[in-house]
Amino acid sequence: MSRFGTKLRSAVQAQHTHQHNANDEGEKDFGKWSNVDLQPSPPSERNWSPWYYFAFQFSIAFSPTTYNIGSSLFSIGLTWWTIIIASFLGTGLCCCVLFANARGPTLYHVGFPVYTRISAGIYGSLFFIFIRAVVAVFYMGTQTYYASRLMDVSLRCIFGSSWENIPNHLPESAGITTAQMVAFLLTWLFQFPFAWLHPSKAGPLFVVKSVLSPTAYIATMIWALVKFGGVDLNLGEKISGTDLGWGFMRSINTVVSGVVPPMVNIGDLARYGNRPRDVFPLTLGLFLSKPAVIMLGLFTTAAGAKHYGVANWNLWDFYGLVLDEYWNSGSRTLVCLGAFIQCFATIVTNVSSNAIPVGCDLSGLFPKYFTIVRGMILCHLLVWPVVPWLLVNSAENFLTFLGSYICFITPVVAIMIVDYYFSRKGNIHVPSLYQPETSSPYYFTKGFNLRAYAAWVVGVVLVISGIAGAINPGSISNTAVNIYYCGFILSFSGAAVTYYLLCLIWPVQVYPTGRHEGGHEEREAMAPTEGFFMDDSPLPGYIREKMLFGEEPLSSSPEAETPVVAGKEFDGSEKK
Repeated sequence: MSRFGTKLRSAVQAQHTHQHNANDEGEKDFGKWSNVDLQPSPPSERNWSPWYYFAFQFSIAFSPTTYNIGSSLFSIGLTWWTIIIASFLGTGLCCCVLFANARGPTLYHVGFPVYTRISAGIYGSLFFIFIRAVVAVFYMGTQTYYASRLMDVSLRCIFGSSWENIPNHLPESAGITTAQMVAFLLTWLFQFPFAWLHPSKAGPLFVVKSVLSPTAYIATMIWALVKFGGVDLNLGEKISGTDLGWGFMRSINTVVSGVVPPMVNIGDLARYGNRPRDVFPLTLGLFLSKPAVIMLGLFTTAAGAKHYGVANWNLWDFYGLVLDEYWNSGSRTLVCLGAFIQCFATIVTNVSSNAIPVGCDLSGLFPKYFTIVRGMILCHLLVWPVVPWLLVNSAENFLTFLGSYICFITPVVAIMIVDYYFSRKGNIHVPSLYQPETSSPYYFTKGFNLRAYAAWVVGVVLVISGIAGAINPGSISNTAVNIYYCGFILSFSGAAVTYYLLCLIWPVQVYPTGRHEGGHEEREAMAPTEGFFMDDSPLPGYIREKMLFGEEPLSSSPEAETPVVAGKEFDGSEKK
């Protein structure tokens, strides 16, 4: 091969090992099923403090997606108390699932693409990784579109009639105007540099958002309540009786839908923590912020409905009506700031909930060529083919879009949780996650865990039939549609129970075949050594030091706590 060809191939291929590993004499890498971003995160990258996790989930909820939930449910006839109760119940359920799915990645420091190999198999994981990547790309597009609509409002405030009078050269069927397309392009250009932000360094970004975004939302609601003389939550025709009952289930399902991506994605960020209790503030941030944002959206929409006679289900339409009525320098300045802050906040949400997962997934699908950053760059480029403005052009379409992918992704979360806590009792052998060999406990049947696939099919079949009825009312029975409105609970429960029963009948192999076969049966016995045996190859230098000296090197986090000692609990207290 020519020198140019050699250099080109070297440039295209992903870095295979961490720099410190490459410098360790005689230390091997994890093989072709790994690269620098798929290997366990070394202590130098475990720099997410508890405050970062709290700010991350607290700030993520302050987004148009969550705001639209409350206002969308209000606009289709649900009562205010139904929405508020559903927001707390749905969020509480999300917190439990989220924290449960974060423990394994925190202890073994691997992200979703590698973590899902545990339950699905080394080859079988590729399908689930692909599903998550596709969902995240579509969500990346819709969030970018939301941000662009807020950018459009800001540009209107700045340029006034010059912006409003831009000629529209696009047909009505396009679902977007020329001015909105320009705003979309500018938003995309503003967002694109974040593709180079590695997740291990993204923590401070969420701290900034957790301050700015709530301020803008709360200020908007207070202004609306004061200016419009409060709210009338009884405006419009409300559903009742049986319809209200199913509407309540629908509202829970919709609340949960907005958190399904973090439930799946949490491993991509939990791997950068030091111990499970570092991740706990994440659930607190979610429980405080999710219902709060839903109620902010509900009250702001209700105030606007009282004054304007129409329930705007998104914030940019509300800002537009305000500008139509109060076109003065003060209002334009405040609306411009509020809209731009929310545009920035939505971009930050895009980075964590969509760009980073796609980056991780492409790294897992094509480890030889994609790192997380390269995958994030491609994710930003794929925003355009998604044509997001056609996905979310009405409240009904928005809710249907949120709910439709639940049946595909929720069973994956259920399977991972059951596999970790019940089938393996928290014991993971990390080197085997990179070895597609019969001796690996994650090879199963030709690299596929048929138990996981059977459970996934059950979770999907339970609710998938209702999608057609939700999109095209009357095409199927109301029973199927109502089942669809219970999508998350049914899909999660069905997949979890099925997988648990299958593992009772055909237990999974926990340790690799050979000298360690049938090893420790204690819960999380492998956690103190982060999933390694002393005679493993490769054996990272920091793991070797931990085994020899009993201490883990400190992370670079400014809030890092005392060293973790092998053989003790991960919160610093001794095992009993």
